[in-house]
This record gives sequence, structure tokens and C-alpha cells, in this order.
Amino acid sequence: MQTITKISAQKRRGRYNIFLDGKYAFAVSEGTLVKYRLIKGLELAPEDVKAVQAAEVAAVANATALNFISHQPRTVHEVRDRLRQDEVPEEVIKQVTDHLKAIRLLDDAQYADILVRDNLSMGERGPRQVEARLREKGVHPDIAAQAVEHVTADQWRTVANRVAKKAARRTQHKPFKDQQAKIRLALMQKGFEGAVASAALADLHLEPDPEQEADLLTREVEKQWRLKRKYTGFDRRNRVKQALVRKGFDYDAIDAALARLEEDE
Repeated sequence: MQTITKISAQKRRGRYNIFLDGKYAFAVSEGTLVKYRLIKGLELAPEDVKAVQAAEVAAVANATALNFISHQPRTVHEVRDRLRQDEVPEEVIKQVTDHLKAIRLLDDAQYADILVRDNLSMGERGPRQVEARLREKGVHPDIAAQAVEHVTADQWRTVANRVAKKAARRTQHKPFKDQQAKIRLALMQKGFEGAVASAALADLHLEPDPEQEADLLTREVEKQWRLKRKYTGFDRRNRVKQALVRKGFDYDAIDAALARLEEDE
């Protein structure tokens, strides 16, 4: 048996040092102190000491988990990873997460619904990307799939339109065909299927601006012509043309612009 000979408060509020037989033994939280009625003069058997220490490990782990989920929603997987950072024993991690699930403070299905709702209101992820994000957070594939399936086609189209408008603003000074290609690519990269991407692109009602197209082409022809100056004749012309085609300019317009450039030289 060992006797508690001293209990002193730490500088950290709510934490206490326990001394057994005149020597520092371990620290406990106020909750553990009260739960086990630890007072000076109390005798503890070896199994009592182990029980108090185990309870303290669980109490600290629970407090860490609660603090972690208080700032924003978390998945069970994220909480487990956070506790593992503190080298909490696996059995304690299971105990803590099971308790938090039981009182509905940890709920992966609810987490998935929140992430989906947030994305619908102001996000830019398509269904494939949302589902991938949920799996990345440790949500079970079935739960992730169900959360995505509950979203209607119209709701996904609203998100797709948001992405398309942003991409259109970002590419407004690009050649028309290049702009359309980049908008479609942005939608596909965000996890939207081809049909949805096409619908969102159509909803923009974009029309080419002939004056802007001509100005862009003129400047780009001159730029590419300078960049390919180490080549000559047909080789130079062909390389310039290929570069302009890749940028989305029309073949006939490129030929006309090149002809004008060559006449001026």
C-alpha cells in the first residue's frame, strides 16, 4: 500500500500533482481527483494506482477529443488520428470515440450531410469530388455515396453554374474556343460529369466577340512569330500555326492573320 502524502496544484488550472510516500507519483485532473476522492492520507493499493492512472489517461483523451471537435465537425477517423498523435492507447481511443458516438457528438453520417450542405450553399465540388473528399476524411464509402445521392440534379447544376461562372471570369480574355475548353476542364476537375459540364457551359450563354477575337489573334500571331524566329519558311509558319490552333483560334482566321503578317515583313 502507498499513502498520498501531498497534493499540490499545478500552474495549469485544474491539474494536480499526487505524491505517494513523499515522492511525486503522477498528475491528475480535477475530475479524476473528485471521482476517486483522492485526499492526503488516503492509502492506495497497486491496483488502485493503476485504476486512477488509467482513468486519467481516458479523461485527458476525452478532453482532447472534445476540444478537437468543438472548433468544427470531425469524423471518427479524424478524432482517432488526433488521439494517436498523443500516443493514446488504442483501447482508450475506442472507449472515447464509442462514448462520443453514443451521445451523438461524433456522427459520420451527420458530418457527411454537413459537408454536402456547405458545398451546395457556397462550395465548388461536384459529386465525384465530394464523395472523394468524404472518403479522404475516413467516412465509410457507403455513407459517402448516400450523402451524395441525396442531392438533386438541380442542386448539382447550381454548384456547376457557380464553377462555370468563376471559370468564365478567369478566362474572359482567352480566345472563345479556348475559354470554353478551359471552363469545361474546370468543371470536370471539380468532379462534374460531362453532361452536367455541358449544361453549365450552355447556361452561360457565351458568344464570341469578333473584335476581341481579332485583337487577341493579332497579338498572339506577332508573339508566336517572334518566339519562332529561329525557324524559317514553311517550318516557322507551321510551328506558329500549331501554337495558335492549340490556343483555340480558328484555322481560317490564323491563315489570314499569318498572310497579313508575312505581307508586312
